[in-house]
Amino acid sequence: MPAYFSAFLIGLLLLSPVPIAAAVPTHISVTGTGTVSLPPDEATVTGTIETYDGHNASTAVGQNADLYDRIAAAVVAAGVARADITLSSYNVSYNPPPSDRSGFTVYRSFRIAVRAIGRAGNVVDAATGAGATQIGVSFGLHDSSIATERALQRAVADATARATAIASAAHLHVIGIAQISAGYVQIPQPMPVMAMAVRAPTTFDNGNTTVTQTVSIEFLAKP
Repeated sequence: MPAYFSAFLIGLLLLSPVPIAAAVPTHISVTGTGTVSLPPDEATVTGTIETYDGHNASTAVGQNADLYDRIAAAVVAAGVARADITLSSYNVSYNPPPSDRSGFTVYRSFRIAVRAIGRAGNVVDAATGAGATQIGVSFGLHDSSIATERALQRAVADATARATAIASAAHLHVIGIAQISAGYVQIPQPMPVMAMAVRAPTTFDNGNTTVTQTVSIEFLAKP
């Protein structure tokens, strides 16, 4: 090969652009939290009925059914629709001798949805007055989807702000998201109230219902 042609090829190789490897993005993983507090628009009252007979299961069952009907009637009279009184659990058990309480016990738990939240105290009084025990009351939202959506938006904004601050401190800037996953909705659980501690007329300071949502986001950042 002539010397001038070899020199020409070498010159072309020297002048040709050499590809530069693109910078690999840095991954920044953060968790964001969003909270929304709204006035509750619904109350939930829970209660139990327990009846006992030492010899006959059907007697205990019948007594339990009669007591439940009496409680339901009292609650309906307090302004609750019959369809909003629902059975949660039902159990018939037998304790053999020589137990201190040998015989048949029937246990029933129920749930009352109080749509008119201001009547919650009246419903508690009606239920306990008719024979319900182990009363529990909680306040919440009939439809929590709007509060959940707002909390989720705040959680994403919180995570984005955290990732931006971390990237800035490391002399980077956020360029995208590699992965995102929603956490959970947290709503305060009901506080049980013993029936014997309730005195008519019952009133409640129900405050606000707080909905909390978390998200985990993996951001991408570059210089």
